Amino acid sequence: MAPRPEGVKPTCVVITYSVSKDIKAAREVLDERGASVHYIIDKDGTQKEYHNDLTDQAFYAGKSSWKGEVGVNKFGIGVMLINDAKSDFPKEQIGKLKSFFTDLAERYPDLDLKHDLVGLGEVTVNREENAHIAPGSKFPWKELAEAGFGRYFETTQEQKSKLLLSPDSTGEKVNTLQGNLKEYGYGVESTSTFDQFTQQAVRVFNDRYGTGLTGEEPPVSWTEAGQDVLSQLLGQTVLEQTENAKFKK
Repeated sequence: MAPRPEGVKPTCVVITYSVSKDIKAAREVLDERGASVHYIIDKDGTQKEYHNDLTDQAFYAGKSSWKGEVGVNKFGIGVMLINDAKSDFPKEQIGKLKSFFTDLAERYPDLDLKHDLVGLGEVTVNREENAHIAPGSKFPWKELAEAGFGRYFETTQEQKSKLLLSPDSTGEKVNTLQGNLKEYGYGVESTSTFDQFTQQAVRVFNDRYGTGLTGEEPPVSWTEAGQDVLSQLLGQTVLEQTENAKFKK
C-alpha cells in the first residue's frame, strides 16, 4: 500500500478473482507477492476492507492502463472475489458486490460505475508476460449491467459464428479494430497485425461480452458479435456503423 498521488481520486473499479480457496489463503498469496487490494469478498458475501479506497493505492494491477491513463493502481479501486477461476460466482457474493457498488456510487458521485467498471484482464492487455484474464468468463457481467453496473449487449449465435478477424489477420481491418479497442479503453496500439496484445484484448473482451467465436478456446478471434457490441459501446454514429458494415464484408 502507498498513498494515492496528491489530488487523485478513484476513477475506476477493477474486479479480479483470488484463485485461492478463501480469504486467509488469498491474503497469504498477496503478502508473498507484495500485492494488495482494497477489498476482498468471500463466497458467502463476507466483505473485508484492507485499505482506504480514497487515500490509499493498493498494488494489484502492475503494468496497466485504462482509457489512456497508465498505472491503474494510482486511480483504481481493487476488488478481489474469492473464486477458483473455474466456478460460478455464488449469488451471495454477487449480491454483496452489488450492495458494495451501490455504496460506492453514493460515496463517489463522479465515479462512473457504468463505463469504468472493468476486469483486471482489461487493464493489463499490454503486458508481454503474465497478462491476466480475471475475472474470467464465469463472471456475471450481464447480471451486474441489469442492476446498473457496467454494460452488456445481447448477441446471437449466428453473430458469434461469423468470423471477421483471426490471429493470422493483417491489414487495415486489423488496424481499425485496434483503434476501436483503444478508444474503448484498452492498452492496444495500431500495428495492422493481430499481435499478442490484440489477442489478449480480444480474449478479455470476448469473455466479458460473450462474443467469442463459437467453439474457440481461448476466444482470441474477432466475430460479428464482438464488432456489434464494440460499436454500441463506442456509441458510434449511423455513418460509423455504416463503415463497420463494410468492415464485416
